Amino acid sequence: MKIAVVVFPGSNCDVDLYEALHSVCHADVEYVSHRQKSLAGFDAVMLPGGFSYGDYLRAGAIARFTNIMPAIIKMANEGKPVFGTCNGFQILTEAGLLSGGLKRNDSQRFVCKTVPLEVVNSHTLFTSHYQDHERIALPIAHADGSYYADEKTLDELEANNQVVFRYATENPNGSLHNIAGITNKHGNVLGMMPHPERAVETILGSTDGLRLFESLLENGRIKVEA
Repeated sequence: MKIAVVVFPGSNCDVDLYEALHSVCHADVEYVSHRQKSLAGFDAVMLPGGFSYGDYLRAGAIARFTNIMPAIIKMANEGKPVFGTCNGFQILTEAGLLSGGLKRNDSQRFVCKTVPLEVVNSHTLFTSHYQDHERIALPIAHADGSYYADEKTLDELEANNQVVFRYATENPNGSLHNIAGITNKHGNVLGMMPHPERAVETILGSTDGLRLFESLLENGRIKVEA
């Protein structure tokens, strides 16, 4: 399985993602510039955290129009795994690959800490190594992480089991329904504000994020009907 980590101007977690896959999981992974127009030969694509284009206009709004985005959308439509964390999640919503959007934290402050999460859906390409309702802890680091959507969209997300991670015991940003991560209807696109790539080794303080990447590597060649 060959995985692309897309690098945008302002990405700052691309190395974290790359090393989690390369050094810890021993996966075949490559950096791909936002300037490229093709993802031919890749089986999955990952969008890292950071501040693409300085978060001007709106977080992820400019990155959505880069050369690489049509190829990412094509992969998603083909049923291949597409993952975005933090700014990557914001980009996926801006591109219409995931429902809703991310707005400024209710506190109006940048929040950086480890938070408890509940695994709501362990039956996805990305979460099969977890258990439903399992509690895990992952780092967050964002100023625009409050998930919002209209009531109809929220109802659909809940009814279709598209909510994958939910903030447990505390809501650090004001996300509706305590949502920390969601998939598309077909389950092959996952976006989340927490950073699993920062929790893959004991020396980092937690290995709770490792199973997400292990799940992907085990299931990633299973093409979802999109």
